[in-house]
Amino acid sequence: MNELDCVLKLNHLVFDELSFRRKNFKNGNDVHFEFSFNFELRGKTDFVVHLQIKGTKQDEYEIVARASGYFALNDAANYDFLTLRQNAVAIVFPYLRSQISLLTAQPEVDPVLIPPMNIAKMVEDTLKAQSKSASGETAS
Repeated sequence: MNELDCVLKLNHLVFDELSFRRKNFKNGNDVHFEFSFNFELRGKTDFVVHLQIKGTKQDEYEIVARASGYFALNDAANYDFLTLRQNAVAIVFPYLRSQISLLTAQPEVDPVLIPPMNIAKMVEDTLKAQSKSASGETAS
């Protein structure tokens, strides 16, 4: 397979924000994470995914990592937007996981290793929930 056969090609990956804000000394509280992402289609062949991870360890620290992946689409290829979005998130997510580990590998902090996740399901579930809320449906 040559480069032209690829549907989604990562051209640039940038970290938009990296933040570690200490509140207090190391403690036994759990870290709670929030994941978010959004997408931009720029023209016919430029696609951008923005991912963010926010973590809070109560009474110890807050952490934020945001990254954007800039992709080129092969406009001659067949693809569906769900698969495209899932793959874009799956490509960028490991960089954020790694950065969270680096930011927490500091003195007086327990390093955080975000476990592997089912990215495809997370993206699909989030997009379904967004679609339902945009159409005014409520969950039963």
